[in-house]
Amino acid sequence: MTQPHILSSVEIEFQGQSQARELIERAGFAIEVRHPQPGWPDEETRAKLDGLDALLAGGENLNAATMDQTEQLKIIARNGVGFDKVDLNYCTQRGIVVTNTPGAMADAVADLTFALLLGMVRSLRLGDHRVKTEDAYDVPVGEDLCAMTLGLVGCGRIGAEVVRRARGFKMRVLVHDPYINDAQIRTLGAEPADRAALLSQADAVTLHLPLTEDNLHLVNAEFLGLMKEGAYLINTARGGLVDEAALIAALDSGHLGGAGLDCQATEPPQGQSLELVRRDKVLALPHTGSRTLTARKRMALVAAQCIVALLQGKVPEHVVNKEVLDRLDLAG
Repeated sequence: MTQPHILSSVEIEFQGQSQARELIERAGFAIEVRHPQPGWPDEETRAKLDGLDALLAGGENLNAATMDQTEQLKIIARNGVGFDKVDLNYCTQRGIVVTNTPGAMADAVADLTFALLLGMVRSLRLGDHRVKTEDAYDVPVGEDLCAMTLGLVGCGRIGAEVVRRARGFKMRVLVHDPYINDAQIRTLGAEPADRAALLSQADAVTLHLPLTEDNLHLVNAEFLGLMKEGAYLINTARGGLVDEAALIAALDSGHLGGAGLDCQATEPPQGQSLELVRRDKVLALPHTGSRTLTARKRMALVAAQCIVALLQGKVPEHVVNKEVLDRLDLAG
């Protein structure tokens, strides 16, 4: 029997060890690792996918144009939560299972959400600059987090961890998420709210939802106009959720106090994205939400578990395109 060809486009070895590789090898398989940053160009992706049985995927574009030569590809295990760069319909038509790693990075992203929030509220970037340049030895007056109301749009695994941290800071927390019920929100220690009420009351709004066709530019001029005067926007999800032109206008007009952005519509930032992140009221990071050792180890391991399960004829956890399972003969 031919050995399955497994390829990873992300790093899976940390501090000299790789639980993901060990798991795959214990199952009798082998994995090749190639991890250019931030992802392969489309033409290189197309070439590398030829002959693969399984891909532990990073940030490549995985669509009909890049996967038309993948005659034997069985699974794409996304090393992360988002799957907006994967053409799910095409994969389902081809019988390719797509999985992700929900929960593996929840703590890391929740921590960074608060790093950005504190950075904005307490003017950390400005303070650091002033101390180092001797320009001044003060910053604008900030606020105690316990005196602020936090509003979450979306409350999955990452959102739930943000709520827990907010409660630790003694913040009032509002949540808008039509996919979970009010009782679940209250169990976390937060208050359910419709979107308009949340935006009008929250001193900071954080985004915790995937990017889909339905919520592209969810944060538009109308959304921003409903936000409280002087409020902060924190995005550790996907850059495409935000209409960047509308956000620039809201910042320049003084309507918003600032924005903490771990993601941009174009990464690395170009054009309008670059114009946005260069503003003084913006604290921007290069999509680093999951860049901790613990999160990266968990993500790689969960993705490897999905690959091994599928290659052993079992249904993996965290299947995104569940309808594909009806077409496959897998053990439950």
